[in-house]
Amino acid sequence: MEDSIHEVENENINKRGNESKAVSSLSANRLREKLSRPELATLYTDLKSYGERALIEPMPSLTFRLYRQFRDTGERKAYEQAYFDRRGRLAAVAMLALDTIRPDALQALEEMLWDVCDEYTWCLPAHLGTGEVNQVDGNIDLFAAETVQMLAEVVMIHAERLDRLVIERIRSEADRRIFTPLYRDQRKFHWQTADHNWSAVCGGCCGMAALLLLKDESTLQESISHTISCMNAFLSGYGEDGGCAEGIGYWVYGFGYFTYYAEMLREYSEGEINLLTGSKIAAIAAFPLRVHLSGGTYVNYSDSAEQEEVPSGLLSLLASRVGLQVDLPLHIPLLTNDPCHRWAHLLRNIMWSDPAVYGDGGGSAPAERGFIFQNLGWMIAKGALDSSDTKRTNGEPLHVAISVKGGHNDEPHNHNDLGQFIIHCGGENILCDPGAGLYSQAYFAPGREQLFHISSSGHSVPLIEGQEQSSGRQAQAQVLEAKLVEGGGELDITLNLTSAYSGAASLARYTRQFNWKMASDCPKDRAELCLIDRFRWKSRMVSSAEPFSSVDDSDTGCSSVVERWMSRVQPEVVKSGDLRWQGTHGTVHMTYDANQWQVLTEAIDTVDHDNVPIIFYRTSLSWTGVNNETDVRIESPNSLETVCEVRFIIEPNMVETEVSMRE
Repeated sequence: MEDSIHEVENENINKRGNESKAVSSLSANRLREKLSRPELATLYTDLKSYGERALIEPMPSLTFRLYRQFRDTGERKAYEQAYFDRRGRLAAVAMLALDTIRPDALQALEEMLWDVCDEYTWCLPAHLGTGEVNQVDGNIDLFAAETVQMLAEVVMIHAERLDRLVIERIRSEADRRIFTPLYRDQRKFHWQTADHNWSAVCGGCCGMAALLLLKDESTLQESISHTISCMNAFLSGYGEDGGCAEGIGYWVYGFGYFTYYAEMLREYSEGEINLLTGSKIAAIAAFPLRVHLSGGTYVNYSDSAEQEEVPSGLLSLLASRVGLQVDLPLHIPLLTNDPCHRWAHLLRNIMWSDPAVYGDGGGSAPAERGFIFQNLGWMIAKGALDSSDTKRTNGEPLHVAISVKGGHNDEPHNHNDLGQFIIHCGGENILCDPGAGLYSQAYFAPGREQLFHISSSGHSVPLIEGQEQSSGRQAQAQVLEAKLVEGGGELDITLNLTSAYSGAASLARYTRQFNWKMASDCPKDRAELCLIDRFRWKSRMVSSAEPFSSVDDSDTGCSSVVERWMSRVQPEVVKSGDLRWQGTHGTVHMTYDANQWQVLTEAIDTVDHDNVPIIFYRTSLSWTGVNNETDVRIESPNSLETVCEVRFIIEPNMVETEVSMRE
């Protein structure tokens, strides 16, 4: 199994003299040339605007009051906004300072570098426990690692013009805060063996800084051995299918920094050490394309957003190194689009973005029309509806897709969401996943599964006997069937989700079945999803007079089911048994048995990951059927079963023709 990188012998890494060979790509001249390219014009305008503002405004202060907020109230947003704004300003001014006739930019850059070296800690308070001195000294989190990597690269780019005292200060702070505790003292950090993004980001950033700043050969070799060990740990969190349980956003973060270090190490070793090889690496590289649905919208389970900024430089480099076929339109993210203003993405978007490896603007079909992540437990089918008869305004096919989530409820950045699914239409997830909520102390504390974004109450999964899904590795989706017809035209899935509802005392077995069909089995201008939930109850005396309640009545001995569907689109009742969510380009109809199920829609006000208010609409179907006399049984081997069958029909929105609009 290809799940690790072999250790590298010392003679293979002892490739340098007094100056790092990883510096050649960090040339001010090369950066100036890249920034003049037409595809980077919008990015450069964004950088210049942000940088000019930074030249006339004082750096935001990281005050004691802000630092203490997380300990005192659990609030982390205010400190982090100031912290990331400081990083963003530094990044923008570092680019402005490439202009040799801008001494003001170079002077401001020196002041900013000095100011960052003065920070009490490069870590975030949320990663420091109570934030006492003994938790600060020698501690390295994601952002301390990102900071040292940024400082190292800025120093290398501007080495010929920066004051030598600034450069020596940065080397000294890097040694004190990072290199000595990590490589010389060999202090143990939890992230060194983590099987998620922390090992790649922390290990990779510190490793890149070491390649650029360390002069001591033995410590440098220790850094390479250490970083490769971190990268092995990171890769162990991926199966051979290349799926990222943390979601697309954390794929960008973790595998992005894995790739950044791998490329710097390859250059440093003059090609002798190449971490970007093998089938597993190729599968991981393909993950964002496989979970891209259409129009820049992705499958966003766990703590990811639907609209994710996937670095163009990263995809371009992977296209070159592993033969990745990028079937997306070229989009170069702006620095200001990233709330964390990450330098590593910015620099490599400038240096590596290659329009030649990208698709034709997004109108063509994806390279893969569907994919089943066998290890991860995600299933995706994609297609396009023939809209020639529907008079869509742009005349293009309507891209539609479905995704279903299995897995278990102890994944990194876990949500209790087994059996969750997404219906996508025309660049929009109409039945959607809520994605990440606002990060706070409570978001990562015991009891977090009660929060809306994390709880099964925020997902399109049922409430059974008043019980939400339980947390833990034992709550897992057993895949009974997962069959994808070549071309994505049909997807059949059956999941056993019984273990997710350990608190439902009367539940014997719960299965969820999906059947997705397109084109060949239904009219060309629509797709259909049939969903069947079967709830089998444990053998017990059941009275024919007992109705199935729509609320939590576990204390009365009755078994209850409430099905739920999540959307950002407010649904409309077309008629009894027919509900409609109308999106921008397409509509999803849901038909159900109104004699057995009662519908209710509620608006849920919350905030997203960036603390922006958002409304989700949760539509519930509550069981109202009454058992007849033939359903009275005692210890019957065929336990009483409740079945919910709904059908979703996805169609393009009809629009008026030009003639009728004129009339």
